[in-house]
Amino acid sequence: MNQSDMSKVMDRILKEVAIMRDAGQSEYSHDNGDVFANFNRVSDLLDVDRKKVLMTYMLKHVDGIAAYVKGHKSQREDVTGRITDCVVYLMLLWAMIEEENGIVHREESNPSMHDVWNGLKAESGSILADKRRTLDNRIQPNGNLSKMREERTRVERAIEEAGEPT
Repeated sequence: MNQSDMSKVMDRILKEVAIMRDAGQSEYSHDNGDVFANFNRVSDLLDVDRKKVLMTYMLKHVDGIAAYVKGHKSQREDVTGRITDCVVYLMLLWAMIEEENGIVHREESNPSMHDVWNGLKAESGSILADKRRTLDNRIQPNGNLSKMREERTRVERAIEEAGEPT
């Protein structure tokens, strides 16, 4: 395959990836305001970082791709669909990392959640959302959700001891 042909293949693949991501968004997220809603829900249910949830979902497809490469051609899902899903998952992972690092760029008419959370934090000194106290302006702690939950419990106990409602 020459470079021109490869460029055409990549353009076609990227269109497929965009279609798959849009379909997955409406099917799994159930929330156009949070592209990570499914990962966040499962993360909360299992008390694990949402990136681990994403990796678990993606590894199912990697396993199918590996089986295909080893010669198992008869699968429930076409291998190109699995590859497309992996590309989507990797892009979602990239976006999660950017969001956690506070480097997601959006138009001024649609500010990032970090700007909203920073504004709330500036007003009250801390953020309390859905009974979860955040330690900084990040949506998720740097991959250590358990540590954050332990810290939250310690903070809640201190507040209770001081006689303030949580």
